[in-house]
Amino acid sequence: MKRVIYDVPRWHCYLHRDARGLEVAGDRDGPITKFEDEVFDRLYSGELTRLPARQQDPKLKTWAEGVHKACEELPPFTRLVNECQGDAMASGTALESLMAVLKLQVPSEPDQKAPDTIRRSIGSACEKASKAVDELRDTLEGLAEVGMAGTPGTSTATGGQLSTKAIRSLAARLKSDTRLKQIALLAGRFKRIAASKRRQKLKHGADEISDIEQGADLGRLLPSELMQLTQRTRRLLLLKNLLERQCLQYQLIGNQPLGKGPLVVLLDKSGSMDGPRDLWATALALALLDQAQRERRPFALVAFDYRVKFEAVVKPGEPLPEAALFTACAGGTEIADAVARGLELVSQYQGPLKKADLVLITDGGSDAAMAPNLRAQALELGVTVLGLGIGVEREWLAPWCDDIQVVTDLNTINDEAATKLFAA
Repeated sequence: MKRVIYDVPRWHCYLHRDARGLEVAGDRDGPITKFEDEVFDRLYSGELTRLPARQQDPKLKTWAEGVHKACEELPPFTRLVNECQGDAMASGTALESLMAVLKLQVPSEPDQKAPDTIRRSIGSACEKASKAVDELRDTLEGLAEVGMAGTPGTSTATGGQLSTKAIRSLAARLKSDTRLKQIALLAGRFKRIAASKRRQKLKHGADEISDIEQGADLGRLLPSELMQLTQRTRRLLLLKNLLERQCLQYQLIGNQPLGKGPLVVLLDKSGSMDGPRDLWATALALALLDQAQRERRPFALVAFDYRVKFEAVVKPGEPLPEAALFTACAGGTEIADAVARGLELVSQYQGPLKKADLVLITDGGSDAAMAPNLRAQALELGVTVLGLGIGVEREWLAPWCDDIQVVTDLNTINDEAATKLFAA
């Protein structure tokens, strides 16, 4: 489509308008809107096709060339293009952020140049646009496994992609719901930490000697074969056997562990958790849900105060109900009821998988009279209980947990806790 000084593919114009919820592009579009189509095309495709001189807008040509040239010469804009290329929603978000800062005005006179300060404005605008794109991706990633009411298609637990309409709807909701946005951003951050830990995880290999076999693996040769290297008359025979893969060597097998069973998160919703602690804990629950989905594990969330006040069981590929994010914090803390319910959910799972996990997230303690019986039940079921105590003494959780991590920074997950959660 003919815009100001560039020819923008009609499909790219459609993607631009769809990403921002604007009307379909047409010949009667205003000059700023046409210029935005060009900038979107540059962000989305990385290149532009210039119109023949006679088809360019004579009034806006000089002004548009100045703005485009300033963009081309600025490294921050080049980096922004690299971040957005091929992603229509990111390109639309970046463009919207750029335009909000630049506040471009249509020149009143033909051949009017772009303002001399445009380079500085574009530089600062690119930084804000880049942050907006990162924030968009973090929030979408953070809520990927949640089924948001009123926003159809916002769950990608089964590995699908969100529709542009669903992303726009969710983005609009995040602007008005500060708590949901904070949870989404934290969850996105935690998922990146989890991904890093998964990459560091060692693969289980063959490590147990089971027999003797013939082969040519120097690392597994029997001592009697290696001794031939010390005898000149036998050395050539050893080399011959290596070439023919007839040396005697150890046969190794690997003990492949069984798949993991359910992952149950016990989330403290007592009054003392209200605020940043609840945001951190809820975001971590979403990161653990993502981990469970990747491992095809059943997942359960049990929210509790002095009683179990909400629970949700999520099978692999299913979304977590939105209500799980909005259970209010109030009341006291009764860990025994939560642990008992978590173990009951594990016992109800019928399958060959082992090594179920309970993750207890709390900032308090409670009467531990029932703890020995519950620990014995957990041992019988093959359940490991990991405690994450937010600003509490380890002794408070010791009766309930096999391992305890104390949380002090509510902006991240410390390295040891992340390893226990995501790389064990």
